[in-house]
Amino acid sequence: MNKKILYAFIAGSMLSLSSCNDFLDVTPASGFTPEYVFSSEEEMKSLMTRIYSSMTEDGLYGSNLASGLNTNTDVEMSSFKNSTVNSAGSDIGCFDSRPTWGTLNSTWNNLYYVINYANDFLQSVEESPLWSEEVSKDGPTETQQMYGEVKTLRAMFYLDLIRTWGDVVFVTEATRSTDDFFSRGTTNRDKILEFLIDDLIAAEPMMKYAADLDYGVERASREYCQALIGQLALYRGGWALRADKDNPANVGYMERGDNFEHYYQIAITYLGKVIKEGKHDLNQSFKDLWVNECNWKTANNDDVIFAVPMLKSISSRFGYNIGVTIAEGSHEYGSARNYVTFCGTYVFSFDKDDLRRDMTCVPYKYDKNLNQEYDMGIAGMGAAKWSKLYMQAPLGATSGSNTGINNVRMRFADVLLMYAEAVNELYGPHDDAQEALKRVRRRAFDSSLHAEKVDAYVAALTNEQDFFQAIMDERKWEFGGEGIRKYDLARWNKYGEVIYNLYNQMIDWGLVANGTAVPGVDKVPERIYYQSVEDSEHPERKVLDIVGIDEYGPEVGRPAGYEMKEYAIAWRVLNQETQQYEAASEIYWSFRGFINQNNEQTVKPTDPLRYLCPYPSKVITDHRGLIQNYYGY
Repeated sequence: MNKKILYAFIAGSMLSLSSCNDFLDVTPASGFTPEYVFSSEEEMKSLMTRIYSSMTEDGLYGSNLASGLNTNTDVEMSSFKNSTVNSAGSDIGCFDSRPTWGTLNSTWNNLYYVINYANDFLQSVEESPLWSEEVSKDGPTETQQMYGEVKTLRAMFYLDLIRTWGDVVFVTEATRSTDDFFSRGTTNRDKILEFLIDDLIAAEPMMKYAADLDYGVERASREYCQALIGQLALYRGGWALRADKDNPANVGYMERGDNFEHYYQIAITYLGKVIKEGKHDLNQSFKDLWVNECNWKTANNDDVIFAVPMLKSISSRFGYNIGVTIAEGSHEYGSARNYVTFCGTYVFSFDKDDLRRDMTCVPYKYDKNLNQEYDMGIAGMGAAKWSKLYMQAPLGATSGSNTGINNVRMRFADVLLMYAEAVNELYGPHDDAQEALKRVRRRAFDSSLHAEKVDAYVAALTNEQDFFQAIMDERKWEFGGEGIRKYDLARWNKYGEVIYNLYNQMIDWGLVANGTAVPGVDKVPERIYYQSVEDSEHPERKVLDIVGIDEYGPEVGRPAGYEMKEYAIAWRVLNQETQQYEAASEIYWSFRGFINQNNEQTVKPTDPLRYLCPYPSKVITDHRGLIQNYYGY
């Protein structure tokens, strides 16, 4: 076996990690043979941490897979003002990315880089004298845990490849000097998912729970393995965009994997294990969950099931490119320039009593003196879950990115809602599906409102269709800014329908705000009013009192002393060339790869939406004709 990668791990240090008091501080030994390393659990663990450290980089979970590849939806949205294709090919937000976009190539390469690490590691463990498939009565060994841990991480990497590209190159054996990765084509994604599900089902009994692991949920635990099996099964049983192999210029078609009931039953079994074994709950408030994440504190027995461990001052864009915008000043928090913005209709979709709304949508940004400034629009609102201002130990006036805030990959709320979805799909809104949905909603509302907002709300969902719509809505409100809406909509075969309806909803809001009646649309937020007031916690700063979100419509007038900003009324503008009023350009062109001003009369909500990315140009070249682009790329 060629152990070149392993030797590189052992001989090389974990660069720049020595200052961080973290799981990733473990430094590999140097000067030892692979046989030595894999006869020592401590040395083996040092080697495994190299996989984790690679995951923190911008090309993976530090940036690209955190926020770069997951818009546009009815939650996260990027704004485009014209029909011109970006020369860099980066127009993924309007479903029009190009093979030349460098981010696609770096993400592809980085994912296969860590997959190669994982494959080498797994084979070396299997050859180790410490390896056994039998779990003793004392429970899994550390070697067994690491083996299952790396298999779980590898499955996560492949899921991200599949969600981004569809069918991908599938390699599970260790690297060898005689191997030629580029002599391989792609494998059908259903086959990959089936392998990964079976692989993790076999590994799951050999793993330990987060509570029994050093560094807890910052390592892939048994409950994360269980949750990931359930997630993989929902993707295998769900819908996906398939290529028209006879006509690569065609966008393709949506198709559900066969025998989907079998995979939904697997999802019920393994998501049900996470729930029944009771290792996690939703005891923290929604606010405390995210404030703690921004202070590098993660409970091992609450909502977070797995988070990619980041390194303070070394990795992570959360709180910087993902979160609340903060202008650089003399303050100790440093700057933040948020790139993840919400669709202008999103904040208004929440129940005004939903405690998640104001910890998800932030209708303001901060100036250099940390005063709030108005920040709303068609796509202009930040994500309140991540903010440097939550930090009790700020990173300093000159700090930018590399906040060290973890990338949360699986939450117990996700498990509950996936479980409710799977049960409903096979058995309708059964009692346990209802209870799972209730558990999520109980945290979302004050206890005084539970009778109405939780019990009565769920009790009214008496059929499969209504319950499924409620699951769609709940995931929309629960996971805003976390970048999973795109993938949910795709596997439900709802992506095209949702974007079609969103496009027309925005046009309708502009019409109604400007006095044109639209059937089914009663009133819209025409204008927003705001006033700067003293911050009770920091009297030297100003915060905004905003009117027009909780209540809106013509009857909401401008309060005395408040400034006014046009909202939906500005979504319809005068075209200077035609002298006709029409929708704002951001509406017409932000979804242009699916629906836009030029094709809106021909697009149907049942049309497939091209959410998958093209294979990078270099990948196509390197694989010498064995890989080609479809979907009209």
